[in-house]
Amino acid sequence: MAGYRHRGRRHRYGSYNPGRERALQHIEEARRLSEELGGTDEDVKRYFFSLPETDLNIVLDLYEHHHGHQAREYAQSTIKKWRSGQTTMSGMVAGRLFKLLPPVMPIRAKYELITNLWNHCGPRSKKLLRIGLNASLEDVIDVVARHIKEVVVQYKIPQNLERRFDWLAAGDSHVKQELLNHVQQMEKILVVEGVRSQLPVLLAHLRTEQGRQTHRLTQILKIGNHELELALDKTASGVSVLEPSLHRPVLSWSDGSWQWLWWLIAAAVLMLIILGRYY
Repeated sequence: MAGYRHRGRRHRYGSYNPGRERALQHIEEARRLSEELGGTDEDVKRYFFSLPETDLNIVLDLYEHHHGHQAREYAQSTIKKWRSGQTTMSGMVAGRLFKLLPPVMPIRAKYELITNLWNHCGPRSKKLLRIGLNASLEDVIDVVARHIKEVVVQYKIPQNLERRFDWLAAGDSHVKQELLNHVQQMEKILVVEGVRSQLPVLLAHLRTEQGRQTHRLTQILKIGNHELELALDKTASGVSVLEPSLHRPVLSWSDGSWQWLWWLIAAAVLMLIILGRYY
């Protein structure tokens, strides 16, 4: 089929639709922006729209310097509509504006923006901690801290998270390392403090009259992307980190957990006696 030309473009099927062309261009620009920012750009948009007037003017001054007075006027007159959702910010404009943010962004804001993505796609772990009664709280905390440190250090940062680090660092390798150190340290603190708050509760239970009849007691902690099963075991010594499938607590006969089995056996025997009377 013969094609035709329209404004320098050759089309084989249908007529040229400038609205559709612009829509496709905006979709592609939004995709490229999302890639550059390391994933969703919604958290970056929220940060931009929450800038106080003085900080916003600094960004717009830079925007005018790079892209001209008309671009600045358009952004300044449209920002309220962008903020309210009445008008959608194009990927091209967002990319230009957001590129100017990191150099003037305070470090606490960078921490927040990298933490958002780290929590979404950062390292994950699932372990069982077998804890003997001779282990102190600090013994357990030391083991947990070493475990989390090993997890985050060995973690291979995915490409989208790497891009977010690169964007926030704006070419400064020291800032990039500082951001990485921050999220790794926060990960360790979060898990360690979770264990520190929960473990004494389990230990206190084992020291009660009811607890003395229990040989093993477990509790699963889900903290961020990490799952730790704390297993207090009177037959164990010290603290050991295991794969969950390698050690499952076996309930003791002395803790009353098997009473349901005796009731089941008694019910079965009674049923047989009743049936025997009829047959």
